[in-house]
Amino acid sequence: MSAPDPLKKLAALLKKLRAATEAAPTDPALAGRPDHADPLVWQLVFAFMAWDAGPPRAADATAKLHNAVVDYNEMRVCLPHELVAVIGERYPKALERMTRLRGVLNHLYKREHAVSLAKAQSLGKREAREYLESLEGMPAPVAARLTLLAFGGHAFPCDDRLAAALADAGCLPADLERPAASGWLERHHRAGETAEPFLLLEAWAPDRPTSRPRKIKPPATKPKSDKGRSKRTSKP
Repeated sequence: MSAPDPLKKLAALLKKLRAATEAAPTDPALAGRPDHADPLVWQLVFAFMAWDAGPPRAADATAKLHNAVVDYNEMRVCLPHELVAVIGERYPKALERMTRLRGVLNHLYKREHAVSLAKAQSLGKREAREYLESLEGMPAPVAARLTLLAFGGHAFPCDDRLAAALADAGCLPADLERPAASGWLERHHRAGETAEPFLLLEAWAPDRPTSRPRKIKPPATKPKSDKGRSKRTSKP
């Protein structure tokens, strides 16, 4: 009996999620953004917080970060442990996340003399993705999320959390690693038609339990027989 086709299972999952959603999904990154805040950098910060954490936690962490600093210049000069204190030490990958975010903000400032993604916005979609991926410390799922939702490029963001959830649901080919999973999802969704399935899956993934490797107990060993052994007498 052949294994279920992961592409068909993915299509069935998306059909189920669409049926359970009343309206077309929108990017949760922009919810609560004040008019004066740079929308692109706001989306950058949210994408960092959503990476392997999910939208609900990202919304809370993004709000905390913006309430803790005056502007993005202050955010970029904060030390990583200071930013960790804002979002909480128990946040997934807290120190790595804040170290990478600070690195990206500082690289932007070094390149553009401002914490701004205006240069990327002026480029073509493919060039904008290359620009994002070239920033020091930029995780691939964060760059892909910005490419898709901020610049309208063709990408399918897939972090470890989403990849694990899809694998458990049988919606990815077996033994496909996370970077390859992102490429597989991207190839099977047309340009211009990727945002909606991604947003549905991004909202679905955080609450999904993921399987863990089973602990295999070693086989019970029978006590060795004394048969055939010469008996030794202990010395007094």
